[in-house]
Amino acid sequence: MTKEGQALTAANIRYLLVIRELDTQRRGVRGSDIAKQLGVTKPSVFAMTRNLLELGLVKKEKYGTVFLTELGQQKADQYEDCYALLLRQIEGSLRCTGADCRDVICELLAATPEENLPMLQMCLHCRDS
Repeated sequence: MTKEGQALTAANIRYLLVIRELDTQRRGVRGSDIAKQLGVTKPSVFAMTRNLLELGLVKKEKYGTVFLTELGQQKADQYEDCYALLLRQIEGSLRCTGADCRDVICELLAATPEENLPMLQMCLHCRDS
């Protein structure tokens, strides 16, 4: 659960993972870079950033640079491992690739209660071995 006690949506998870991916140096990410990576408009990024701010998952500087908060980083790390394992298995088993496959994985993760993510992660690691 987030700061507000809300479960994350698939879109929340997608944005967190993209911000994490783009911010390898922990210097923040510009909204235009997020928009480009996700193939969405800048107003969409603005709206989602505001949503993630309210959830306590990101902070935003005066000039629009977005950073993951400590909680946001924890959530992104937690979802990233499950996401990567699911992506590898789905791509390998179903020959599914691209944005549709990534969207389905984010939907699946959003539908999984956060307290069950460690168990999912463990099961996926076992299958991946």
